[in-house]
Amino acid sequence: MNRAEQGDLLKISGIKYPVIVVSNNFFNRSGKVIVCPIVQEALEGPLHIPLKDSPVSGYVLCEQVRFLDLSARHFSKVTASHYFDIMDISDAVISMFDYQQG
Repeated sequence: MNRAEQGDLLKISGIKYPVIVVSNNFFNRSGKVIVCPIVQEALEGPLHIPLKDSPVSGYVLCEQVRFLDLSARHFSKVTASHYFDIMDISDAVISMFDYQQG
């Protein structure tokens, strides 16, 4: 089975935009991944992270998290993002689930 790793940029059949894998490699071993889409243009905001250190340009839409079963879809790896990009993206995704008192 071809596995995806955290930070991989994938093209998924039936999905218009490339996606970036945000789930960690332990989770991804199941053949299922959590991804966010990458678009060319987006309004600035804390959940729209520009890819800075990647061969692919665009913005990651962190609020559009999706769960995909890669064993049920055709996909190809486009490239992999670098450590600093995935850190920023992971921080943005996790921030949506932080507890806020009051």
